[in-house]
Amino acid sequence: MGKGGKTNDGPQALHMQAHELLTSDKFKPFQSDSFDAAEFASRSLQSESHTTAQAQTEQLQAGVTALDAALRQLVLQHQGELIAQTARLTEAESAVQRIGLSVRSLQMVAARVKAEVAEPYQVVATQTRQLMNLQATVDLLRHVTHRLKLVQKLRQQMAAADGAGVLEVAKAAKLLSEIAAVDAEADLCGIAAVEADAEFLQTAAAVVRSQSEAALKSGLECLSQADVGSALQVLYNLNELQQAVVQLAEQAAASFGRELAAALDPRKLTASSVTAGGGGGGLPGSAAKVQEVLWDRLGGALEQLQRSAIQVWHLQRVLLKKRDPLSHTLFLDVVAPKESDPLPLERFWAKAIAAMSDGFAGAFATARGGFVRDSLIGSYPRLAGLLEAAAARVLRDSSARDVAAALDDDQVDALLEAAGDFENAYKAQALARLSEAASAAFPGGSRGLCSAADLQKSIARLHEELKAASGSPRLALMVAGTVGQALVMMAGKAEYMAGSGPDLRAVATPCNAAQLRNIALCNCLQEVHRSAAGMLGRLPPAAAEALAGPLAELQAAAVAAVAPIFRALVEGMEEALVHMHSTPAYAGGTGSSAAGAGAAGAALVDTSPYMHDLARQLTHCRLEFLSKFNPSPVSPVPSVARSLVERMAARLLLFAVRHASLLRPLPQNGKLQLAKDLAELEAAVGQHLLPLEQLGGPARALRAFRRLLFVESADLEGSPVLKELPRPEVLHHLYSRAPAELQSPHTRSSLTPAQYSLWLDGHSEAETLKFIRTALDACASKAKAADGFEATFPLMKRLAAAP
Repeated sequence: MGKGGKTNDGPQALHMQAHELLTSDKFKPFQSDSFDAAEFASRSLQSESHTTAQAQTEQLQAGVTALDAALRQLVLQHQGELIAQTARLTEAESAVQRIGLSVRSLQMVAARVKAEVAEPYQVVATQTRQLMNLQATVDLLRHVTHRLKLVQKLRQQMAAADGAGVLEVAKAAKLLSEIAAVDAEADLCGIAAVEADAEFLQTAAAVVRSQSEAALKSGLECLSQADVGSALQVLYNLNELQQAVVQLAEQAAASFGRELAAALDPRKLTASSVTAGGGGGGLPGSAAKVQEVLWDRLGGALEQLQRSAIQVWHLQRVLLKKRDPLSHTLFLDVVAPKESDPLPLERFWAKAIAAMSDGFAGAFATARGGFVRDSLIGSYPRLAGLLEAAAARVLRDSSARDVAAALDDDQVDALLEAAGDFENAYKAQALARLSEAASAAFPGGSRGLCSAADLQKSIARLHEELKAASGSPRLALMVAGTVGQALVMMAGKAEYMAGSGPDLRAVATPCNAAQLRNIALCNCLQEVHRSAAGMLGRLPPAAAEALAGPLAELQAAAVAAVAPIFRALVEGMEEALVHMHSTPAYAGGTGSSAAGAGAAGAALVDTSPYMHDLARQLTHCRLEFLSKFNPSPVSPVPSVARSLVERMAARLLLFAVRHASLLRPLPQNGKLQLAKDLAELEAAVGQHLLPLEQLGGPARALRAFRRLLFVESADLEGSPVLKELPRPEVLHHLYSRAPAELQSPHTRSSLTPAQYSLWLDGHSEAETLKFIRTALDACASKAKAADGFEATFPLMKRLAAAP
């Protein structure tokens, strides 16, 4: 076993030893590709270390011996594999020899075939070249022959045209196009017959183009579809349709741009004014003459824009209809083959509007010739009118059933916005003028009120600004906004000027200074409102609508100035009316108001004291306050004072009806006294405030209530009186006819008539009816056995039912 172990371990030890030699740092230099044995030996011999050259040699020899032993052992281990591999190599060498013999045989066969084919191939190649040359010659002769025939036809047509004086341009253009197609298919340079026709073809092409351009120009000037269509057919035959149409649209826009630039050039305007004025030794041309020339030239430039736009529109209209008679190709598809390609009219407007914007921007920003800028700013309404008139003429002249107009909304806006710098400058100047007028009329603060002259000047300024812009809807809307700002400024300053405090509510005494000041402010604001509102009918709808809000603010300021006075007056009169609940005559007492009542109840009775007090207050209101308003509230002219007086009168009448309906009990003589007092109220309101026929519903309600007093309960169902009165007032009055056990709603809730009146002011009719229904249901059981219950309760339940 020990011997066998040594035998088995020997190869492994040799492999390990060889691996160590190969990985050792001492032997690494020998493994490098750049190892130089001579250099290594020389360096070893020259080394001064303790290791001598002999020692290195022995070490290297030992390493080589170890490697040889390892290699020998490795070869012995793989001896069978190496012998098999050697056998396969021998077989491979034999196969390679056989392949070499086959390749040499193939080479010999290929050489023999090549020798047999080379001569026929040369013959075929030579004949093929001859055939190609022959075909090229025939094709060239065919093109030349065809071209000569086309030229001959063109010569004949030109000769016939010279004799007849008429040339069919479209046919000539078709021939020229076919000749150009032949020239493009083959290279005919150097052929004498072809070169001989070059001068004639140039002349013919020039004649055709000149005649087509003349026909197109003539057709566009007279807007003839036939002439324009014929000219376009010529251009299509010449394959120049797209280029010609694009060039025409751009040239039309460029021509307008040059005309506009010349119209805005200060030097040319001055020179033209001198020429028109005949020259002179002084300053060249007066300012008025220069402005006249400016507006004349601007008008001429915009007329040219209108003509050019209509011509391009007409051209596009024909392109949209015209087709080539042979290929049926639509001409518009040739001009704009892609959907993204601009149409001729779109191209024209883009260039023309850009030229207009540049021209106006240059005129606005120029440092020299500022009179052009100042003239256009100061007279911008005239400029806006010219622009809008030009757009309107284009739309009018391009109205046709078969195609759209020459301008769309976006292009109209862009056309008008081209002079936006002048519009903004004019707007700023107008606002400055209006603000100055507003400050003069309403200086603000505690300063004195404006004079009538200042007020009229401010109103005149409003009229001038609105009148100057009334001819242009767009400009009118802009100026209306500026005027609206001035009106809002007036309203704001008037609020600062208005008096405030307890003096405004002191209505029992003659009109004091604070009240007079506020009434005067109201009159001024009302005058401005009336004058501005009078202009609305002459303004475009959009401008009138823009002024509606500022006018409402102006009127609100006028109302706010005198509203405390009217509120105090109404409250004093309401307080007097509330005293009807303490009038003994209504309850059947023996006061002066009931004395002398006869058995028939026809004797005259005196007016109640509270009504005397109310009449006195109405007289005081008219003399001390209403008389200070201008125009008078009695006048049919709409005014703030009139609207407030209408509201005051309506409130008094309805308030009197409300409290008269709450009277309970109300015997026959009390009804007579109440009817007498309400008649006095009607007369006093009609005398001191407004005629009752102008009050409508409140006046009808007062008169209906007076009739209601004497209508029997059994006759109330379906009575026309009920249609003129609110249902709560009818129900309140019916309580005066019901038994005492059926408590009134306010009595059941422990409210005084004055408190209940305040509650009614804050609630709707539906809420009031619900409140009354609750009271009826709560007291029905107690009053059911009382006299008069069956006569009134069912009717009250029906009236109190939800609508």
